[in-house]
Amino acid sequence: MLRPSHLTLFLAIFVMLIQSLIVADFTSISTWAEDGHVHDDDTSHPHEDDGHAHDDDTNHSHNGNTGPSHNNQSDHSHSDKNVVTLTNQAKANIGLRTAEVDTRPIETIVSVHGNVIAHPERQAIVTPRISGIVKRVHFSIGESVKSGDLLLELESLDLQMAQIEMIEAVAQKKSLASKLARLTEVFAKQIRRELQTRQIDYLQSLSELKELQAAIRKRKTLAVAMVISGLEQLRFRLIKADVECRLSETTLKRTEMLAEKKISAQKELLTQQAAYAKGQNELIDAKRQFQIVGISEQMLEQILQDGGETPILSLLNADKLDPEALLEKYAILSTESIALVEAEVAYKIAAIKVAANKQRALAAGLTEPLLENLAKTKVIVPFNDFSTDELIENHLAFVESSEALEGVLQLEELLRNAVITLNKVQQKLRVSGLTSADIEKIVQTGEPAPMFYVRAPASGQIIQQYVTLGTTVEKSDMLFSILDTDVVWVEGEALEDTLADIQDRWQIGSEVRVRVPAYPEQIFIGKISHISVAMDAEKRTVHFWTEINNPRHKLKPGMFTEQTIVLEKGTEVLSVPLRAVFEDAGGRFVFVEYGDAYVKQEVVVGTKDDRYIEVREGLVQGDYVVTQGQHQLLRAAANVSDALGEHGHPH
Repeated sequence: MLRPSHLTLFLAIFVMLIQSLIVADFTSISTWAEDGHVHDDDTSHPHEDDGHAHDDDTNHSHNGNTGPSHNNQSDHSHSDKNVVTLTNQAKANIGLRTAEVDTRPIETIVSVHGNVIAHPERQAIVTPRISGIVKRVHFSIGESVKSGDLLLELESLDLQMAQIEMIEAVAQKKSLASKLARLTEVFAKQIRRELQTRQIDYLQSLSELKELQAAIRKRKTLAVAMVISGLEQLRFRLIKADVECRLSETTLKRTEMLAEKKISAQKELLTQQAAYAKGQNELIDAKRQFQIVGISEQMLEQILQDGGETPILSLLNADKLDPEALLEKYAILSTESIALVEAEVAYKIAAIKVAANKQRALAAGLTEPLLENLAKTKVIVPFNDFSTDELIENHLAFVESSEALEGVLQLEELLRNAVITLNKVQQKLRVSGLTSADIEKIVQTGEPAPMFYVRAPASGQIIQQYVTLGTTVEKSDMLFSILDTDVVWVEGEALEDTLADIQDRWQIGSEVRVRVPAYPEQIFIGKISHISVAMDAEKRTVHFWTEINNPRHKLKPGMFTEQTIVLEKGTEVLSVPLRAVFEDAGGRFVFVEYGDAYVKQEVVVGTKDDRYIEVREGLVQGDYVVTQGQHQLLRAAANVSDALGEHGHPH
C-alpha cells in the first residue's frame, strides 16, 4: 500500500513531466538529466581504500531501483522544486553517493591540530663503522631499499688488518687445542694405567688376605690336634708312671719281706728301692706336666681312675671350648701355636693393607660397587670406554701432583687466553659490520676479504645521500639516511583548557581519527601510543603521538592534520553522515533517494561528532540520503524552480 508521502511524490513527478512538455525553457534541464553534464567546481572523486583509511559514508548503488519507503511516522511533503530526477549516467558523472539512515552511537570527541612526523623507530642513519674508500655505490637518493640490501662497497685497510689478526688468533687456538688434545690423551692413558694399578693392588691384597686366612685355619686345626695329642701323651705318661710306680712299690714290699726273712739279698732290696724311687719321680713329673697346663690333683685322680677310656677333652671338660679358647689354654702343648700367632699377625697386617688399597682406589675415583664386583669376578676394568674428558673430570683428584696434569693445566690456561683473544677480534669485526657468516667464511678460507659491504639496516626510502664513488669515509661518517613510512606518527597538541575534560578519558590506546588536506574525504585511524607528561610552556599544549599504519605512503612527514580524539562512545541514535546535512535559508536539509528521484527533505538534528549527526525528525531508518553531489542537486532544483515560476506555472 502506498503511503501519502509516496503518492505526493508520484503526483509531483507526473506534474513535472506534463509541464516539461509545455515549458520550452525546461528543455535544458531535461537535457542535463539525460547527459549528466554538470559543471561545478565542487565535483568530488571516488575514494581510495588505504589500510585503516575510511570514507565518512557507506556507498549505495544507483541502479534505478526505488529506495526504502517511509513509514507513517515520517511526513514528507514535496513540491516540484524539491525533486530532481537523474539518469544513471548523470549519477556517475557527478560522482553521486548515498548513505543509509541508521542508528549509530554519537561519540564524545575532541578535535586538535597537528602534523605527520616520521616514526622514531622507522628512521635509520647508515654509517660504515669502519674507515675506507668507497669503491661502488648500489643505491642513490630517492630509491627504496629493503633491510639487508647492499648499499655500497668499501675497501678498508683497517678491516683487512683485523681479519689477519683473527686468522692468526684462529691458528693459535687450533695449535693449542691440538697440543692440549695430545697431552690430555697421554694424561688419560696415565689415569687408565693408574686406575688399573690400583685395582690390581686391591685385588692382590685381597688374595693375600684370603691365603693367610686359609693358612690360619689350617694351622689352627693342626694346633688343636697337637694339643689333643699332647694331652693324650701326658695322660699316657701319667697312667704309665702310676702303673709302674704301683708295680715298683709292690715289688719293693715283697723284696723287703724276703730280705727280712733273709731270703732275698740286700743288693736286690737296694735295686728295688732305686726302681721305686725312680717310679715315684716319674709319676711326680707326669703330674707336674699336667699341673703346668692347669690341671688339678683332683682331675689327675679322675684321669687315673678312668684308665684311658674317656676322651681326654671330655675328662677335662674342654670339649665345649672353641678352638681359640682351647689353644689359648693349652698353647704350651702345641709347637704350632707360635706359627699360628705369627700367621694371625700377618693376617691383621694384610687386612690393613686391603683397607689401605681400598681407600687409595676410592680416592682415585673407583666406586664401592666396582670394587665389590672386582672382588667377585677378579676382572680388572680397563676404562677404555671412557672419554678423555670423562676420565680427567671424574678421576683427577688422585693425580693432582702429576707432571702431565701440570702440563694440561698450563695448556688449558693458554687455550683460554687464545679463545678470549679470538672472541675479542671477532667481536671487533661484528661491531664493524661483518656477519657471522662473513666471519665463518674468512675462518674457513684463511684469507682476508678486502671489500666491506655496507648493507641497509632497515627498509625504507633513501632520503639523504652523503657519499659518492671514491669518497674516503671514517667509521662514524654518515653515508645514507633511510626513512620507512609504512608506519608513521601523527603528533597532536591538546590545549591546556581542554585537559580538564579529557584528562580522565584519554589514554594510551585511545582511538584517533586523522584527516589531512590532501585527502579531505579520507579518514586515517590510529591509536595513541604516547602522551607527554610535560606541557609546552610556550604553546600551553600537551603533546601526544598517534601511530598509524601507512602501507600506501599517503601520509607524509610534514603534512598538517586535523585529529579527532574519541573519548567515549555514546548511545545509539538515528543518524546520517555529517556531510549529508546542509543549511538552506536557515533550515537543515538532506536529499533523500527514491530510485532515480532525489527529494530535498527538511530535518531536525541533534548531537553530532566528526562523522555523524543525530536526526530527530524528517527521516526514518532505512532511508538513503545523498552524501556527495548535493550541490549539483541544489543547482538542478533551483533551475526547476526558475522554470516553473513562483507559483509553479511556466514563464
